[in-house]
Amino acid sequence: MLKVLGFKTREFDEIRPLLGINSGPTPFGEGEPDFVNVSRQYQQLGIESVRTEDLSNGSFDVMYFFPDRFADPADPSSYEWGETDENFRDIIDLGIDPFVRLGQSWRSMTSWGAYGLNEPTGYPGYGPYWSGDKPLSTTMSEKGVEIFEMLLGRYTDEDLWGYNPLEQGYVEIWNEPQIIGINTEMQGVTAPNPINESQFDYTEEFPSYAWDGTPEEFYRFFADTAIRLKELHPEVKIGGPGLHNVGLGLPVKPNSEYKNTIGVKWTENFLRYLRERDVELDFFSWHYYGSDPQDFIAMHDEARDLLVKYGYSDTEQIVSEWNTSFAAGNASTPLGAAQSSAIWMAFQNSMPSVTNAHFYRGADGPFTPDESGFPIWIDSEGNSPFPNDFGDYGVGLMTSDASFKASAYAYQAWADLVRRENVDLDSFYSSQPGENGLYVLGGLQSGQKGEDLRVLSAYLPADPDDSQEIVVDTKAMAKRFGLAPSSVQIGRLSDAFGGFSDVEPDDDGKYVLPPDELVSIQLESQDFLADVLTNRAPVSGLFGDENLYISVLEGDQLVGDLVANQYAKWSLLDGGDSEFFSLDSMTGRLLFEYAPDFGRPLDANQNNVYKVGVSAVSDDETVVQNIFVRVVDVF
Repeated sequence: MLKVLGFKTREFDEIRPLLGINSGPTPFGEGEPDFVNVSRQYQQLGIESVRTEDLSNGSFDVMYFFPDRFADPADPSSYEWGETDENFRDIIDLGIDPFVRLGQSWRSMTSWGAYGLNEPTGYPGYGPYWSGDKPLSTTMSEKGVEIFEMLLGRYTDEDLWGYNPLEQGYVEIWNEPQIIGINTEMQGVTAPNPINESQFDYTEEFPSYAWDGTPEEFYRFFADTAIRLKELHPEVKIGGPGLHNVGLGLPVKPNSEYKNTIGVKWTENFLRYLRERDVELDFFSWHYYGSDPQDFIAMHDEARDLLVKYGYSDTEQIVSEWNTSFAAGNASTPLGAAQSSAIWMAFQNSMPSVTNAHFYRGADGPFTPDESGFPIWIDSEGNSPFPNDFGDYGVGLMTSDASFKASAYAYQAWADLVRRENVDLDSFYSSQPGENGLYVLGGLQSGQKGEDLRVLSAYLPADPDDSQEIVVDTKAMAKRFGLAPSSVQIGRLSDAFGGFSDVEPDDDGKYVLPPDELVSIQLESQDFLADVLTNRAPVSGLFGDENLYISVLEGDQLVGDLVANQYAKWSLLDGGDSEFFSLDSMTGRLLFEYAPDFGRPLDANQNNVYKVGVSAVSDDETVVQNIFVRVVDVF
């Protein structure tokens, strides 16, 4: 049940809102009736940022909105913004932050000429595609900076959108510019995992699926673009390059060494070039798809060390694509949901430089069974020699018709934890979290009307035949935080589509964690009191206990941050004195629009007590709350 707890009572180390997603809510594909708009579902999930990769039918790909590579980039008629604008509007109308990826999806472009192939190899419905000799790198080198000047000018235009949607927002230059793919001719291997140079042919002529020029040409293009866009839009965070995981040296495992050598060399050369050009790099973005959280931690640490080495110690890290392994449909199973949750918990507890993470993807499509959307390696006929095994479904949180998979229910649980106090729960588990495959994250929400604790646990034994019995003590947890033991609710995510199922602890409040599943625990305080903050004076004798009272000093625009016992979207209600306030839909931060003046009250009763109606919406529940804000004179 959704309950408003009032305003936060103190500042603390918060669980970070790493709630990004790739693509959507616009349906994938052109003329594909099986894919639906998932706007309502994005709100239910608590998504806060959408990366414009593989969006709709490619509307943010440069070949889409600038269809003629020979056109004049200074001429507005060279651009086709219709669908790109529509998809952008679908994002911002939900109150979600756009994370704009500049460039081209590697799956949606003309073949670079490997094996003499020159036909489009992207998704059905995508297009147009540029053709010619190295069309992408040549065009970007000649006019890419001007093209992206036009794009960023459009999507920061306050007259067009009513505000600047990218104020303090993120713009990422490119996507996986060094992914090893179409250029690699496999030599006597049966899986796409070469050990050394003798097993595949890597050439400078075809260095990447996503960039048809040399690495040095990409470095120069990236630097030129970043410098120019930062000059024009200092309010926007500029970074990239959406690095494929080999650029951080895959964690040392069998059959990965040669790919490591190629990737790390590319990344070091990239960062060295940016430093020589004195390029400001607001964020460094990278990708990884894997089921072991320790791999993600290793990549975070490698990225941190490389950034420090080349003078970018303050640069944020953003994991702009991530998911578990796709093999055998793993991403669409309860096990995949547990693994992705463990990775998200590792982001919070072990990767402090990560400021956002974009799960791939919202709804299924294009990577669905029997589709050709994932040809990382091709043979001389243009076919992939390796099976695309996505199981019974694709890799999204939802199916193409918006049905929630296990990972969607897990994502909702992450949203419930965001902005809560990150509390230490190690002592309540019989094994140390962070070891032996155990991952734990707990978030405490405290307000005027009580407290609520949410806990996620995932136990992923490395060897299923040698798993341990790991016990969590909910009664001891309740005692430590002053919560009611009788309020404990435990949910187990063991169904591919059904969400969490309720389970009970034993009579002593203990519960044995099932391996390879996500477990949710919730506890709350015994009474939801109507007490006000200790440092705020109540408005007495005016209203009933169901209202919230808070006082602010004259001139203080911040009223406070509203919190609920679960994830909620906040909004102001019409009427009363609400017109004098603003409310952040994600954070619940309530502000006076103008600094209040005790001598000139604007409230309806002219007594310096402002009535504000707010609503909190979580999934399908809505709670309405009246708040009375008293302005206190400053003598």
